[in-house]
Amino acid sequence: MVRESARTSGRGYLYQLAAGAGWTSLPFLPLVRQPTLILAGAEDPLIPLVNARIMAQLIPDARLRVYPDGHLGLLTRADELAPLVAGFLDEPGTGSRTAGSRRAQRRC
Repeated sequence: MVRESARTSGRGYLYQLAAGAGWTSLPFLPLVRQPTLILAGAEDPLIPLVNARIMAQLIPDARLRVYPDGHLGLLTRADELAPLVAGFLDEPGTGSRTAGSRRAQRRC
């Protein structure tokens, strides 16, 4: 059964919008040390492709994969994208499937 969540105040909602509009992670992206896979839909109506390209430029060990679909590519193109994600996670030094990467995650 789905319960109705407690309503938030209009002021609280406006504060959330202001926080989202005024904060950026751009200065911190060059500090990301973990290899990063960025998946982006070429036809995403919510997040422009330029955002993914900027992230790929700023994150030192980033790999950008653009797929010909929208925002929900992991659902609509699961057969195509899941092997990309699995392959990325299986690479040495990435993901959590190896003991070495688990040790590296603990150090961070």
